[in-house]
Amino acid sequence: MSKSLASAALILLVSGCTQKPDYDFMQTNFKENRATFSMLAAVACEVGEQTPANSLTIQPDTDKTQALVELAATVHVEQINYRDVEGKCALAMPVFDHNSSKHREHFAYRCNLSRPVGFDPDRHGYEEAIEQVQNGIKQKVVFDMRLARRWFFSFVYQKN
Repeated sequence: MSKSLASAALILLVSGCTQKPDYDFMQTNFKENRATFSMLAAVACEVGEQTPANSLTIQPDTDKTQALVELAATVHVEQINYRDVEGKCALAMPVFDHNSSKHREHFAYRCNLSRPVGFDPDRHGYEEAIEQVQNGIKQKVVFDMRLARRWFFSFVYQKN
């Protein structure tokens, strides 16, 4: 009993300390772990396609999904969300999601986006995005930076 309580406390402590990534981290993490991301996508799509639902958050309720969730954690992915978009597997894998009373900030990997929002380095620098929202120029800044064929780093910063 105390062993499982200690494990639960450790998980809460570690998950509560998730640090905000930056653009470079998201790109480097993907490049260094490309094979892992490919494996995650293959297995997550297989799991998702076996469910009658059009969308689901993959839970560690079988040996296969437990292994998938554990593998995702090794590349800083907090969860895997599957959606069937016109018969095609689409995945969202949040790395960081912060909500406050003032704003929401979201970093994620996404696979098979049907309509990615283009990334412009001149308009979408991190500091520029924050300033545009905080100064009321925009309600939100969203982009999908292409990392590889079918793969994107998606960013959202918006006023709540």
